[in-house]
Amino acid sequence: MANRGLLNRRQQRDSISLDHKGSNIIPGAGSNYGLTLHINKAHNVELTMPFRMGATWECHHVVAAGVLACRRAGHLARRKKLGQASFALHAEAGPGGRLYGSQDGRHYVGTFKLRRSATDEKSNRAQTMRFSILLLLTLGFNACPAPAQEGKDHNAPALSAPIKGPLRQSRNPNYFEDASGTPLILCGSQTWNTLQDWGSKGAVQPLDFEAFVSFLKAHGHNFTLLWCTELPKFRGLPTTESSPPDFTVSPFPWMRSGPGLATDGGLKFNLTKFDQAYFDRLRARVQALSSAGIYVGVYLFSGEFLLRFRCSTDGYPFTGANNVNGVDDGYRGGSVERAVASVTMTAPNAITEFQDAYVKKTIDTLNDLPNVLWIVSEEAPPKSTWWNDHLISFVRAYEKWKSFQHPIGYAALDSAADTILYNSDADWVAPAARVSPARSCGTGQPSCKVNINDSDHSYFGMWNDTPLTNRNYAWENFTTGNQVLFMDPYLVYYPRQNRNLCAAPVNGIGCKPDPRWDNFRSNLGYILRYSRKLNLANVAPSSTLCSTHYCLAQTPSVGAEYLAYAPAGGSFTMDLSAMPNSRKLAVEWFNPASGETISQNSITAGSSARSFSAPFTGDAVLYLVDSDGHK
Repeated sequence: MANRGLLNRRQQRDSISLDHKGSNIIPGAGSNYGLTLHINKAHNVELTMPFRMGATWECHHVVAAGVLACRRAGHLARRKKLGQASFALHAEAGPGGRLYGSQDGRHYVGTFKLRRSATDEKSNRAQTMRFSILLLLTLGFNACPAPAQEGKDHNAPALSAPIKGPLRQSRNPNYFEDASGTPLILCGSQTWNTLQDWGSKGAVQPLDFEAFVSFLKAHGHNFTLLWCTELPKFRGLPTTESSPPDFTVSPFPWMRSGPGLATDGGLKFNLTKFDQAYFDRLRARVQALSSAGIYVGVYLFSGEFLLRFRCSTDGYPFTGANNVNGVDDGYRGGSVERAVASVTMTAPNAITEFQDAYVKKTIDTLNDLPNVLWIVSEEAPPKSTWWNDHLISFVRAYEKWKSFQHPIGYAALDSAADTILYNSDADWVAPAARVSPARSCGTGQPSCKVNINDSDHSYFGMWNDTPLTNRNYAWENFTTGNQVLFMDPYLVYYPRQNRNLCAAPVNGIGCKPDPRWDNFRSNLGYILRYSRKLNLANVAPSSTLCSTHYCLAQTPSVGAEYLAYAPAGGSFTMDLSAMPNSRKLAVEWFNPASGETISQNSITAGSSARSFSAPFTGDAVLYLVDSDGHK
């Protein structure tokens, strides 16, 4: 990627090449993106890192948004195989800023200054200048350990084998099946800034995506979402009790090439020119998840950010002041109706033309990858039904003749009935109901949807509840025939009501997840483990087989199995009369609070009201299966 012809090898060892574009050559002078707008290539930049006893790192190229891909340099690297590290430079006022990095599972924060050196006389680009990086605050690095691996011992092995093909509807309408025809469930954590970087005070903070993938695997998850936030700057995320911060977001699908400035201070968007770096990042992250055996729902839009977080200086690409294409949603601040005009139309218009082109580009970027699910929006305005239906239809038609056809999702609308989702033509839905129904059927095609209950829409305020109540939410959904996504704040610092006290936040983004959520995260992995014990092709939710009303079961006369959940533990009864008393059932208890599994002696089948009492306090899972195995 680097153009090594610009600098000779000796010069490459201590230089970064920057395009000289007037005063903005110094990051922080009129740019919210610091180095992002001005770095062309990095040519083997060597950074001496004091926290590593003077070890040297070579940074070969800029991957995206000012991020340098680095590795240990010199004889140490040749003598011992070492992992890669990524460092991101973010400018502040003046010729300098902060350096954020990760290496060997630890995260670092430091500061740097840019020191101008002589122009490269041999360069064919007369406007190219060089700067060397001088790291400061040798003792001031803030080291965070890698995300904890809690729950790892209790989960089934992570899905490491490559995913062979896209998910499709199974014969059990509650679940998808994989390319081999095996039904499965989808459970996992998702967070807002896994595709685009976020940061307050005008400075985006890079996310270590490799660490995020490892975090999902450590908790046994197999599903996440990649968000697409429409606004380059959004107003007042309610992370604090007072004076909620504004956040800056980058990158975006379109080039910011101007001429002229948008309302957020960056260059105007050109909606006819895609920013390939954005789509390269998108593809690379979806591929990384696929290699880890993780499916991903890719948001095409959000909708919620337009509804809740617009401001007159947000730089939204479809507002006239922010693009060079004459496309205008009419928003000038204040009016909620105009704020959401780009998603509440009732027929195609100039905005949908550009939206459709972007959707095509996204599909072209990801269609050949097997772990993709689409999701068109979330918590969009209630009047956005035509737009959502249009996107579902558009994606379906565009993928029809391509290599893969991926499931299309539709998340809850703001303050609207879930029946809108069930009556749509989406393949899967994420409703507003706290516990999804046992069947999610309506008038659309397919008539019954796979239901993935996302706490983002259904369980806002869950941080005010106990871990027990949080676990109730997940297991009750699973035993009602559904799947669970956790709106995990992960590294977004959210001190209001102690929602997420992640470590060492810088501009609203921390470096280590809050352990307060680890038990819930691990329980999503536990749910996946038990889903793999069950024959999902045959099980169905039942509110009558268990006195707690939460049970998944198949009830043939041979090969029956039952998974029951007791939200408060204690004693309960089960109807085991499907099999005769000549057959035995193996007994396994699971403690969701501790991850402990307890096996007991097998019992005789045949009773219509068999009593059970959990061998521990708190909520309990009971798994019963024909001693000869299930069907």
